This record gives sequence, C-alpha cells and structure tokens, in this order.
Amino acid sequence: MFSASFELFEIICRELKGRDSCFITNEDLGSETEDQTGGKLDDVLDNLRLEHNVADNQSAIAAALELLERHFQSRRSELPFSYELNIRQFKTRDKEFVRFIADVSGRRSSGGNYAKEFENATCNRLAKKLTGTLHNVGHPRKKLRTAAKYKKYLQKLGFESRVILGNERDGGFDILWFPPFGANPVAPVVSVQCKNGLFSRSVAREASGRTAETLLCHSMLRGNGVHMSAIVFNDYIEPGRLPNKPITYIPLGLSDLAVAKDIEISEI
Repeated sequence: MFSASFELFEIICRELKGRDSCFITNEDLGSETEDQTGGKLDDVLDNLRLEHNVADNQSAIAAALELLERHFQSRRSELPFSYELNIRQFKTRDKEFVRFIADVSGRRSSGGNYAKEFENATCNRLAKKLTGTLHNVGHPRKKLRTAAKYKKYLQKLGFESRVILGNERDGGFDILWFPPFGANPVAPVVSVQCKNGLFSRSVAREASGRTAETLLCHSMLRGNGVHMSAIVFNDYIEPGRLPNKPITYIPLGLSDLAVAKDIEISEI
C-alpha cells in the first residue's frame, strides 16, 4: 500500500472533483470515525503523524504536502491543486487530472470492465503529454476482435505474423506508443501496459516478460535496443518500493500521467 501522504492526495482530489475549491477538515480525514466498541479507528491523520514523525495534525499535513510537491517536481510537473494550509483550503489547478485521480482511485483493483477503463483513461492521459502515435490495442477491443484482424493490424506496425497472442489475446500489449522519430517499420516503439492495482514486482515481472516476447516479433526491432517497456500501475511509484536490482521495465504510477512542464534544455 502507498503512503498516507498519497492517501491524503487522493482524498483532496475526490473532494475537488467538479469543484474549484474545497476545505479539508480533521473530520474529512477520519478523526471522528469510531469502531463498534466506541474506540477511534486508525485514520489518515494518525498515519500522517507516524509517517512524518510529528506530533500535531497541521505539521503532519504540511509535511505530506511538501512530500507531494517534491514527488511531482521530480516528474517535471506540479500538484493539480494549490493550497492555503493555515485555513486548509485547496484550489483546483488541473480539473481534468483531478477528475482522473478521483475516478481511477475509486476503482482500484476492481475487476471486469474497470481494467479496460483504466487502460482507456491511461491512454487519454498519455495523449495529453506525448507526441507521436498511440495505439490502444489491449483486449477487449471494440474493433478488430478476431485474432486474424488484430494480427493484420500489428503487421501494419511492423510486427510479423508469427506473433502469439496467448491467453491475453493481445500478445501482452495494452498501449503502443510510437514517438515521432523515424518511419515505420524502422521507428522506436514503447509498450505501455496498464495494471489497475497497486505496484507488484511479481505482476510486473510476468507482464514485462510476456511483452518482451512479442516485441521480439517485430521485423526491424529485434535485438537492437530501440524498444522499451513501461507498466502503469494504479499507484504512486516511490524509490523505496522499487527492486534493488536491475529491471527490464519502467514502473509508472498515476502521478507520471500529470501534464509535464515545458521541456528543459541543459547546456553544459
């Protein structure tokens, strides 16, 4: 499970969904919630104080917001809201991203159609920060539902007919991003898989392995290092939760789908 700071982040986004501003009280963070015996349940404020090793609620919230700001800055973006901590008021900066967080966080780890909905929502977010071409090819598809039609589509993207779709029915692909470099089939490709759950090393290993097999079926990309695999989890990727050994995929979270600031050029 992610930290209490990100739990606070999601609470704020849910409160801001469809609104320009809101106030967050202690009650909104569960401090008045009681269990059946009349005792107080563990709440967000308790966890925030423990996480940041402070004694009072205001300091805990301040520390959490500072952590969140650094987290987004490390991804060359910013929090989708501004705030006045002394009065606990939050104002929306990015309405679309706030709505995205509120919606997908409420359906985390849900089965059925929600997995595809997360994939579609992720693709829409990627379209706001990337250039080039995005292909939403994961199963189930509205079009090209048969294996033959899907393979024919992949062939147009440079893949060979020997692609094995497997139980996933899509060869392990969810979204394929072709950056605006080169011309098909001699062009880089990034596979972006979507997992509507918390970050899991075992899930990531299995998913990236399946995708790598299919990427090797590309007629021009085999073994020359111009393909890449990323996995987007319905989570927030923090350094302490990553494996301490090399991995073959790029783990991404919801915060990686925020619109990035203008590109920076460093001249040295």
